[in-house]
Amino acid sequence: MNTPLIGSPVEIVGALETVVAPSGRVSFSRLPEWTKSQYAKGDIGRWARMPSGIRLRFKTSSEKIELTVHVYRLTIKDLAEEPGLAGFDLLIDGKEFSTVQTLKGGAVRLTMDGPAVTNEEFISGETETITFEGLGKENKEVEIWLPSSGVVEIESLTSDQEIFAPTKDSRKKWVHYGSSISHCVEAQRPMNIWNVHASRLLNLNIRNLGLAGECHVDGFVARTIANVEADFISLKMGINVVNADSMRERSFVPAVHNFLDIIREKKPTTPIMVISPICCPFHEENPGPTLIGSAGLYSEPRSHDLSHGALNLPRIRTLLETVISKRADSNLYYLNGLDLFGPADTHMMPDLLHPNPDGYRLMGERFAASQSALLAKILG
Repeated sequence: MNTPLIGSPVEIVGALETVVAPSGRVSFSRLPEWTKSQYAKGDIGRWARMPSGIRLRFKTSSEKIELTVHVYRLTIKDLAEEPGLAGFDLLIDGKEFSTVQTLKGGAVRLTMDGPAVTNEEFISGETETITFEGLGKENKEVEIWLPSSGVVEIESLTSDQEIFAPTKDSRKKWVHYGSSISHCVEAQRPMNIWNVHASRLLNLNIRNLGLAGECHVDGFVARTIANVEADFISLKMGINVVNADSMRERSFVPAVHNFLDIIREKKPTTPIMVISPICCPFHEENPGPTLIGSAGLYSEPRSHDLSHGALNLPRIRTLLETVISKRADSNLYYLNGLDLFGPADTHMMPDLLHPNPDGYRLMGERFAASQSALLAKILG
């Protein structure tokens, strides 16, 4: 039997907008529709439509569930010519059951000049049916987590038994904002996304606002966070500001304060953790922008005359820690990103910027292990 995604018992978690294509296929955005008018050059909406952390929840006794999908997997000219894996994870009663990788679909192909996208092309491909079977006849809570590495359009959801509304998720809500290192395009399957993995270890309900290349302390994201339910908020900021050379010290510090002020207007006491960047070897000394060469990603030093106020990662970490210390906010916390992924871990960082799937899982495990006592204390 076919169950529509819209106006049905299926709960869509992690999306703030539903997008219906002319074909009738359904996709989702992790940012609300109103934010589109405030985007700068560069389509942030492309990344928001990649469903990192989005999942479908429902209850059923079906032994077999199928999703017919079309996935536009990400490719980047001269940098990532072959699309990465785009796995769908199915969980039963909160436990991982199976992963199915897409083999067909299309591509969203980017041409980039350093951090700037100069051309974008959506290339259609074949639809594909993702099949989960052998699920057992018993009534069960089902979650289908969507991949992070492309725009996913869902044509249909079918099952051999009726689908019902899921049991309400009573866990504390965690909202996380970050860069590609929180979006986790390279994760290969949803359970490898570091904040998703950490949320499962910590028994929290995650909303992932990791936006590849687009974590620039934007006010519309702060307002989005202020307007969604959250028991705990984490903000992993800094790397994209360096990648794009989008701010110097003069603008970055007030922008971080303003971002926090916007959230605090609606959420005066909600615990917020600011997380500084993980290790990126070519930006530990050199400022941005990130450049693309024949050997991959790199950066270049600047002359003394051009370096005043330019930001590298050590300076970003110092500034973020200083911002937190000056705000006199007892519900505001700082975590050094090097504690999640440091210089000794770069063997799990193929392009020296993004961890591989094992690196992302390690980040999730380290976050959960290091913050579990604090979160138990502040969340009750």
